[in-house]
Amino acid sequence: LEPEDDGAGEDQPVELFASAAGVSAESIKVGVAYIDLSALAGIIDLDHGSYENAFRAIIDDVNANGGVLGRSIEPVFAPVDVLDPQSADAACLRLTEDEEVFVVFASTQTTQVPCYVDVGETPVVGAVPNDEVAAKARAPWFTYRRNIDEATREIVEGFAERGIFDEATVGVVASIDDQQTMEDVALPVLADLGVEPAETAVITTPIIFTEEVEAEVGVIASRFEALGVDLVLAVGGGVALWTAGIEDIGYAPRLATTDLGSLRAYIRDRGGRDLSILEGSVAGNQPEQLAWWDDPLTQTCIEIVEASGEPEILDPNTRAADEPENIVSVNSACATVALFVAIAEAAGADLTSETFGAAGESLGELTVPSYGTGTWTPDAPDGDLP
Repeated sequence: LEPEDDGAGEDQPVELFASAAGVSAESIKVGVAYIDLSALAGIIDLDHGSYENAFRAIIDDVNANGGVLGRSIEPVFAPVDVLDPQSADAACLRLTEDEEVFVVFASTQTTQVPCYVDVGETPVVGAVPNDEVAAKARAPWFTYRRNIDEATREIVEGFAERGIFDEATVGVVASIDDQQTMEDVALPVLADLGVEPAETAVITTPIIFTEEVEAEVGVIASRFEALGVDLVLAVGGGVALWTAGIEDIGYAPRLATTDLGSLRAYIRDRGGRDLSILEGSVAGNQPEQLAWWDDPLTQTCIEIVEASGEPEILDPNTRAADEPENIVSVNSACATVALFVAIAEAAGADLTSETFGAAGESLGELTVPSYGTGTWTPDAPDGDLP
């Protein structure tokens, strides 16, 4: 950022100043909100590695290489306990009001984002949008994760193209968080395809591997079985609840799901699950764990995190079932920070919520670690990634 000695016709240094809450001449304060999987101990055994350590390592590397146009990134971490209904709101209030961060890096559930982009009017990078939540945002929200509604539409159409629904008696399930996507997207797409479900259901219990889930899903499954349902389309996160609920009831219709990532909560539980109920299953998703490992940008991030002193990041294609999926935290940190830096640098020295929003909408093409190349426009705050 220093000018060349002769100064003639060369780039001049960027003049930095305090331009917004959380933005000074020297730094940008960011919040990092993530799901605290340790809070689920005793219910489900998942280990994504340390989100805090992964984000810190990637951010430290950015800072060591000049930061964002000369400003360093200063993270404030806020783990969220999904078993505590107050935890997400407490994290939001801490980051937006107490810490007054400029932006939040969100590795959280979609339902937790409105507190930032709507109530707190704080920009967000990350998380998974849907039409309903995104429409209410009063602050910029950019992500590398495809809009749930758009992705669901493409995946269900893809199932139809592959004949998944042919001659099947279809039941449709969703979690309460994905009810809108089921009703406004999945069911209309099925109708357009000439597929009439025998039954639909919403699972209201939020946490898998609990007696409440088993009881609720058991009732739903009884209705499905009585109607002869032999294919269940599980929309969004409802797939993990469905599989957890049917494991011991002796009824396992073929499964099609729009969210392989959520299904991994069942597949990868180190407590051990009956994977025979997934025979013949089909899923759609964005580029997923098994493909991340071969991405050169992701490998660079893995090297950065390992160099910071973290344990070896394991190849998801070869790791043992009882070993951590620590590539997940690295993937989240790598992709989120890369997108933020690109937008913040495009916004320039006068970094505000307004300039950040304008920069994201005009960012254009960017290759995001693990996820490929997308194009960010006013109509595609998710980059319209594959």
